[in-house]
Amino acid sequence: MQKIRAGRMAFSALSAKKKAVVLGACALLLALIAALCISISIRSNMQKDYAAVRNRIGDALYSNLNMMVQTFDMTSVPGADVQRIVLPQMRQYYIASTTLNDVLGDAYGQRYRVLSESDSNSITSAFSAYESALSSNSPTDLAQSNLQLCMDRVRELLNSRFSQGVLKAAR
Repeated sequence: MQKIRAGRMAFSALSAKKKAVVLGACALLLALIAALCISISIRSNMQKDYAAVRNRIGDALYSNLNMMVQTFDMTSVPGADVQRIVLPQMRQYYIASTTLNDVLGDAYGQRYRVLSESDSNSITSAFSAYESALSSNSPTDLAQSNLQLCMDRVRELLNSRFSQGVLKAAR
């Protein structure tokens, strides 16, 4: 209690100019603290928004990759029109997936890219081999096998890179 009184007495002993300087410094300190709190709050909200957008893009990537794999499963259905329906649908999902994959890599870093360049090249080659075999009326067994390997790899990526539909960064 005596320290508080001594502090008040010391403050009251200051000249008007010095009091103004001390009060101004206190006001400036409070303003800086308020600005810091506001800045931290804005930064936190921006990080939440940034993560939410990443999760939405990841969700769309997951959906497209999953639909591509499910559409591939139709190749084993007797009577399925692989050339005119199944492969074109798969390619659409693949194009959407690679676009989203590139967006994730460019915006959030390579750790968020799901399909590697090697994966993409393998899938593209498998599509080309399958379409080539179909257009030349050649057997599609080898092309089917290569595409199966690619789809197995995509299934593996879906299981390892997504947890409850949320994209996890690569290690």
